[in-house]
Amino acid sequence: MNILLVCTGNTCRSAMAGGLFEKAIDDDGDGCISIDTAGINVYMPTPASENAVKVMEEMDIDLSDHMSKQVTKEDIDEADLVLVMTLSHRNTLIDLYPQHSDKIYTFPEYAYGSDDEISDPFSGDEEEYRECAHQLKDAIDAVIAKIKSNGASL
Repeated sequence: MNILLVCTGNTCRSAMAGGLFEKAIDDDGDGCISIDTAGINVYMPTPASENAVKVMEEMDIDLSDHMSKQVTKEDIDEADLVLVMTLSHRNTLIDLYPQHSDKIYTFPEYAYGSDDEISDPFSGDEEEYRECAHQLKDAIDAVIAKIKSNGASL
């Protein structure tokens, strides 16, 4: 199963989500899930934000090599599931790729059936990044439980 995680610039939320998701499936899985990340507005490759790197280090996740990338049609085509951070992200991707609307969800929508969004810590302090990371971790745990309950292996 290929899962694509998308946010705005691919330097904060989707970068942290990618690290958290990979750690969760490494700890629990057998390699049947592949994770990729991208952003909707990436103009040139940029490292993960400093606070994202720091907060992920606290969780034993290394984002020091992360470089942002623009989401492409190929990314969407190859993904079995696309998880985004906000309704705006979801709507943008559905407008661009309407043929794939059935696999594009916000994290909270897919995880909990909720209209909530993942808060954006961009330009915030470390505590805002920690709060975002915990939001992401909880949603990822719920997504993994849902995938398992549907009979897929990790």
